[in-house]
Amino acid sequence: MSTRTEGVASILSLVDAVAGEAFGLADRIAAEVRDVFADRDAVRRTDLTGVSKLVLPTLADAAGRIQGAGYVAAVDVLADSRWWLEWFMLRNGAPDRLIVDTDPRGENFYDYGSLPWFEVPRDTGRRHITGPYVDYLCTDDYTLTFTVPVVAGDRFVGVAGADVRVFTFEKAVLPSLRATGRTVAIVNAEGRIVLSNSARHVSGTLLRATDVTQHPIGDLPLALVDLT
Repeated sequence: MSTRTEGVASILSLVDAVAGEAFGLADRIAAEVRDVFADRDAVRRTDLTGVSKLVLPTLADAAGRIQGAGYVAAVDVLADSRWWLEWFMLRNGAPDRLIVDTDPRGENFYDYGSLPWFEVPRDTGRRHITGPYVDYLCTDDYTLTFTVPVVAGDRFVGVAGADVRVFTFEKAVLPSLRATGRTVAIVNAEGRIVLSNSARHVSGTLLRATDVTQHPIGDLPLALVDLT
């Protein structure tokens, strides 16, 4: 195996590890929520305590990469709330519940139904990576949000997901990008740069080149792009 091939393999492995941690937690949350809906005719917010039991230990793990995670309900699937986020995040280094206005009559109502991290899994039935974007609600930083659809029987009941700061992703992957000796980037499904080893290709930039070489990263909605 050539040094270049080894370098690409190392990058793909690292990216898959970070994404796997986020999607792995999202999948476990989704399974927990599916079980709740399977066991009850009417699901209430108090029935979702299993979500916190999965998320809080993960957030408390100093070696972990997750900044926030939880379940976001589809409209009208809960018996006691039309909109609801069973979501937890790190605040000042400690796990905390995310509190938002879920009353559509409220001045700061958080209408999440049209946001990509919710809309894409709902409409496609596939897992999705949103970002990088500045998450003013949770991390107040450049963030990647990994979400999966939650389907109970044949009914879409929301999404489960996890947040990873771009800085955390960069810390894990950038050394391998630099070691390639070439200009390379990780891009999302929309062609937006998540991370690169070039100051000319900053995180969040939409890559418009059509003749670049892409290396798919497993079945993730990400690719390694050679910009040399």
